[in-house]
Amino acid sequence: MEAPPSRPVAQAAQPVVVRAWAEPARLGERGGVAQILVRLQKSDRRPYSGVEVRIESSSGVLYSAGRTLVTDASGMTRDRITTHATARITVNAGGTLHSFSLPVAVEQR
Repeated sequence: MEAPPSRPVAQAAQPVVVRAWAEPARLGERGGVAQILVRLQKSDRRPYSGVEVRIESSSGVLYSAGRTLVTDASGMTRDRITTHATARITVNAGGTLHSFSLPVAVEQR
């Protein structure tokens, strides 16, 4: 499945190194809730604060509802997703796109 097009955010002044993941990394067969964590760094690996971030998902509901988030002093921001199906998460961080999958386990019969 292709990631949805990401809505624009303000372009970061410097290149952005994006690390994004979900906790837990996999949901049970009924789906559930996971936290989406985003860590941004500058190219010299220092935290990148004040960067606009928008998170989108191919399925489920995001707590942010697609609103623009901003990284804190440690270069972090977070969101929460509720989903019953595997979701493709797309992060637009200062114009740099990153995506990953949040799988939902398939029931074994």
